[in-house]
Amino acid sequence: MRAWLDRLEPRQRRMVIVGAVTLSVLLLWLLAIQPLFDRLHTLERTVAAQKETLRWMQEAAIEIQQLRSQGSRAGDLGGRSLLAVVDQSARAAGLGPGIRRVEPDGESRVRVRMEGVAFDALMRWLAELHRRYGVRVTSVSIDRESSPGRVNVRLTLEA
Repeated sequence: MRAWLDRLEPRQRRMVIVGAVTLSVLLLWLLAIQPLFDRLHTLERTVAAQKETLRWMQEAAIEIQQLRSQGSRAGDLGGRSLLAVVDQSARAAGLGPGIRRVEPDGESRVRVRMEGVAFDALMRWLAELHRRYGVRVTSVSIDRESSPGRVNVRLTLEA
């Protein structure tokens, strides 16, 4: 290679050397430096996304703490039995005609059987029971009826 370069005229030799240096710099840029910059930009976007996720999680944690503190107050049945609360709230929610049986199952549980109730009304009632009184569903069996939107349901609720 050196012998070939020595045989070239000085002007040609300079052009080959400048071209080789330019090609070396270009290859260094394309193969080493540019991928590093691309990776840096990717990491910056990832960090920004992670910061946004962290901010959302911190807000959610505050909301969870608030809901937990409300939940501890929500467990109050107002001096009434769970049986009475379930029966009264179901009737107030418009589920009264579908109630077939409400019976105690221990001190803090109630079994409920309903037939032909509106599914949407049932779900709103269960959400309200949980929100207002802290009552949760421990078991459920739902069978649809031939009428659209109507179901038969067996529930076990716990205070």
